[in-house]
Amino acid sequence: MMYPITMHDTVTEMIDFHTHTYLCGHATGTPEEYAASAYSKGITILGFSDHSPLPDGMRENVTMRRDQTEEYLARIQKVKQEYIGKVDVRIGFEVDFPLRDSFDTAFLTDPRLDYLIGSCHYLGDWPIDYDGASPEYKIRGINNIYDAYYDSLLECAGSGFFNFLGHFDLPKKFGHHASTDMREKITAVARAAAGSNTAVEINTSGLRKPVGEMYPSEKIVRILFEQNVPITLGSDAHAPNEVGADIDKASALLKKVGYTRIVAFKNRKQFPVEL
Repeated sequence: MMYPITMHDTVTEMIDFHTHTYLCGHATGTPEEYAASAYSKGITILGFSDHSPLPDGMRENVTMRRDQTEEYLARIQKVKQEYIGKVDVRIGFEVDFPLRDSFDTAFLTDPRLDYLIGSCHYLGDWPIDYDGASPEYKIRGINNIYDAYYDSLLECAGSGFFNFLGHFDLPKKFGHHASTDMREKITAVARAAAGSNTAVEINTSGLRKPVGEMYPSEKIVRILFEQNVPITLGSDAHAPNEVGADIDKASALLKKVGYTRIVAFKNRKQFPVEL
């Protein structure tokens, strides 16, 4: 499954395609509050991407419940109508990969959705971004964690299920960096993403985490540019005041690397936006 670029003139927009609301269990704020914040900051396209359901033993306070998905879609559709002419609201999910039985695969083709984010938060049942002091980091070894993570992200990128990949180098969240060169694995993921026309986001939330830098690093962005991987922008906001946070810094990084345009999404299609 590949999502084509819609062929029309490139436009200039201010976009944020990665936001969460109270429904995911670990964020605050209503969809209405997020849209109001976007409007006040000049965001012209706002994407909602709450976490799709995980199995009950994994989901406590990190995703919506299965019985909340229709509520979520209805709430965002309502905000979409209320903000016509102010903010162009887009509807999506952030989906954990590998897919689990808790994810309704009908959402892969649901006409109500504008996009899906593919994210790898888990190695097996272990959440790599939950606790920076977890003994798992020593038990597994940082380099082994990165190896396994990029193997999973490679499969995610090649699946064609998603419009873009979330927080590309997530294992660094708490400041854990690989001591071996990961360029070969990163390049493989980039080629798989380019081959399936899956974009990668510049996720600014890393600036608000212990690592203190965006996902992915400039080094990785340069590899993405070399491999012609399309790029989008997301704040990964978990509160209304975080909508659009540091998007200007992400744009500046992309221009520095050589990108002149990014992409946005509507009806599961990708279209170009001028930086």
